[in-house]
Amino acid sequence: MTLVADPHGLWITVSVRALVVVMGLAACAHDPPRTATPDPWAAPAAVSDDPPDFGTVHALADKACPRVTRPYFFRVERAGAVSYFLGTRHIGVPLAKLPAGVTRQLRAAKLVVFETPPDTDDESTADTPGEVPLPELLGPELWARYRKLVGTAAADALAHARPSAALITMTAVYEDKLAMLDVEIADLVRGAHIPTQGLETHAFQDALIEELMDVRMLRATVRTTPDRGALEREALRDLAEYCAGRDHDPGTDARTRKQLHAGGFSDTDIARLDDKLVFARNRDWIPKLEPLLAGGGVVVVVGADHLIGPRGVLAMLAARGWKTTRVTQP
Repeated sequence: MTLVADPHGLWITVSVRALVVVMGLAACAHDPPRTATPDPWAAPAAVSDDPPDFGTVHALADKACPRVTRPYFFRVERAGAVSYFLGTRHIGVPLAKLPAGVTRQLRAAKLVVFETPPDTDDESTADTPGEVPLPELLGPELWARYRKLVGTAAADALAHARPSAALITMTAVYEDKLAMLDVEIADLVRGAHIPTQGLETHAFQDALIEELMDVRMLRATVRTTPDRGALEREALRDLAEYCAGRDHDPGTDARTRKQLHAGGFSDTDIARLDDKLVFARNRDWIPKLEPLLAGGGVVVVVGADHLIGPRGVLAMLAARGWKTTRVTQP
C-alpha cells in the first residue's frame, strides 16, 4: 500500500459516492458557468498553479495502463457451485481495459455483490463542513504545502471541508477521475437487470473514512509528500502495478511504512490501520459471502487488496473448503 494515490489501501475505504462528491467540490472552484451541455474533456478556466486537467491525466493513465493484462479475477468453487471474484481499483481504470471475459461473466451472473449496495440512494457526508477550518488544523506551513500540491483554487474550495475530503482530493490529483470501475460495473449489471447486493452499508464506510482519513493522516501525507511530482509518480506506478496484476501483499508496504513513520505513526498505529482498512472487513465479509456463494452464479466485486494475501478473502474461503483459482485468461 502506498500512502499517496494508492489503488488498494486508502481507496478501499473511499466509497464511490464520496469520491464523486469531493471531486465536485474541488472542480467547482474554477469551473466557469455554462449554459450549454458541458464537455467533460474541456479544461476549466486555468489558474497558474492548477493541477493537470482531466484530459492530461487521462492520457497519462492510458500510457501507464493501456489495458489490464492480468486482472484480479478468481474462480471460486465448492460442491459444484461456481462463482467469481473481481478485485477492482475504485478509480482510474475503466471496464473497457479489462479482458472481455470479465464483462461476459458479469453479464452471466445471477447476483453481483459489491462492497456497498449500488442502488441505495442515501447521502454521503463527504461534503459536510469540518468543525475547524483546514488552514487552522494544518497550520501555516502544511497548509501552504497543501495549496501547492492541489492548487490554490481547489485548496480554497476545501478550506472548510473535512480532512478526509482534503486527503481524497490530494491523492486523486493524478488519478483518471472519469474512470470509476465500480460505477461502470454497477451500470452494466443494472442495465442487464441483474440483482445486486452490498457487504457493508454506506454509513459504515463513511464512518470509516472519517475515522482513518483524519487530520493526523492528512498531516502525515502532506508532510511526507515533497511535491506534485511525487503524487504523479506514485499514482502512475500503482496504476501500472494494478493493471499488470503484480501486487501480492495487502496492507502497508515498506515505502508507505517509512512515510507513516516520518509522519509520527508507530508500528502499532500502522497495524491498527491495516486491520481497520482491510483485514477486519475481510473477516466480517466471510459469513455474509458463504451463503451467497453456496448457490453459485455470483460475481463479487471488491477492492483488490481484500482478495490477496494470507488474510485475504480468498485464503479464508480456501481454508473453508472452497477451491480458488486465478483466471489468467478470462
